[in-house]
Amino acid sequence: LPLRVGVRLRARAAAAMAPCRLAVSLGLAAGAASVQVTGIEQECADYLRVKQFASADDLKAAIGGSPCTYNQSAHDLYHPDPRPNIPGSTDTTGLECKFGNPSLKGSCSTCCGLRPHFNWIIGTCEATQATGQFCANLPACMTSGAPKINYVAAYQFDGSNFVLMDESSVGEISAAGIAGNHAAGQGWEAHKNQSRWRGGDWTTKYAPWASSGRRGPQGPRGVAPPAGMFVLSAENFYYGAFYMLSQLGINLEGMGQPTGTNCWNWELDPVEGTAGWAPGQATPGNINMMYSTDNAQASGCMPLAYMSNQMNGFRKNFSYPEDFRSYCAANPTAVGCQPWQEKISWSGGSGGSHRFENLWDEPYVFAVVVDAKGYWMYRWRPAALGGKTGWQGLERYQASRTVPARPTPVRDPRGLKTDVPGDVVEAVMLQPSLSPEASCLRASIERVNWQFGANALASIALELGENGSGKRYEGAQNWWSHFVDTKQNAGYPMSVAGVPQNTMTEPLACSTPETFTCACVAKRADELLAKADRHGSGQESAVMI
Repeated sequence: LPLRVGVRLRARAAAAMAPCRLAVSLGLAAGAASVQVTGIEQECADYLRVKQFASADDLKAAIGGSPCTYNQSAHDLYHPDPRPNIPGSTDTTGLECKFGNPSLKGSCSTCCGLRPHFNWIIGTCEATQATGQFCANLPACMTSGAPKINYVAAYQFDGSNFVLMDESSVGEISAAGIAGNHAAGQGWEAHKNQSRWRGGDWTTKYAPWASSGRRGPQGPRGVAPPAGMFVLSAENFYYGAFYMLSQLGINLEGMGQPTGTNCWNWELDPVEGTAGWAPGQATPGNINMMYSTDNAQASGCMPLAYMSNQMNGFRKNFSYPEDFRSYCAANPTAVGCQPWQEKISWSGGSGGSHRFENLWDEPYVFAVVVDAKGYWMYRWRPAALGGKTGWQGLERYQASRTVPARPTPVRDPRGLKTDVPGDVVEAVMLQPSLSPEASCLRASIERVNWQFGANALASIALELGENGSGKRYEGAQNWWSHFVDTKQNAGYPMSVAGVPQNTMTEPLACSTPETFTCACVAKRADELLAKADRHGSGQESAVMI
């Protein structure tokens, strides 16, 4: 089950579906005398055998048989333009998702044919309307003093570099790029209201959407394959949310859900406060620990890892992610390399370890990359780097129009594992993707349903070359396969994808409404010992406890 907890108000469309909603079949596998696996690779062939399907046709029948019914009018009104507006980006016309999340068949098929176009949302506690659940029980200093944003930018990968998307960025935009300075009232502060979006669980929200009476294809396209990046520069991000939804979902929510749905079937939360996950109760970390989650919602077209042992099919060997096989072969007992012995969430969430501790009035720059290997989440402290970051062109007060494909590798050991302390200068975390073979293995331990059955069908269809327009399994998608590897992995340890939760032993002094404060700093034993060592050698004048 997803590790995310709490009520999600942005999923409220589930209670307001249009009357033309269609039924969804969740059939289970039936027995089969023989299995036809010609043209399918090992894991997907094994999936058919384990589930006793004679062919992918039987799998297709088990998850409902036919794809959702494409609604061209909905695409003309609400969906982003599949045609690229930056040379080198992908035309997504043939990447329609037609098997998976039940929303694809509801609300007059508004969601049917969803394509991989994603964009950002900023959630704050600014008092612009009734207080949202993520903003209740917070001290006044937090609701009025955070976040303090310089700029927010979206970048499309063109095959070589990341290119700024003006229509999906908020700041002082020029031929050189984007800039912003919160203290001077420039950038985000000067232009944020042009991107106001519907608040709810977070009191106030901002997002790029087809506003001012525009139709979906006339609005922002969002990032799409072959890769994309979202950048946030803030003087203070002690508490808030920087998350992503599909561009279709953002458009529909901004328009007021005209067909009774917001097509909430994909979400990424790389930097999110957690007071709203279980309102009034203890947060999973301190109030200023921003969690990262990729499994708040599943589409059926972009498979999720969940736990490390689940992604490896409960086997007693390390198989996936493929990119870390050589690392784990050389370091067989390293964190993350023994999934059969460890309990590690590779999808984050309340049961995971993906979190950034953010200090009060400490500037940070976050960069979130979506590529073939997964979701890469970087954070830098630019005040410790002369206003710059480890990524050429991304700085505290400005970002270039074109930036290279990857940053300087992160080398700080404390930034090469999840659960990142607030004083770490550079850090990277990963939530891994699933290749077709990894997806088949992951699905093999689950029931044949709309999520895992659709994931397996998409992977088999891709291996057979039968997933494109007009093909036998048209609409069965593993979107990861349409992204490219931008080479973010600089020989990183498996710990960038998660550590066992039982190793996160720092005391939680600010995790309940009565202890929420704007001066929270976790006391970690390893940090205190390191400071004591430096003090003993004369390198530090005091040990702060």
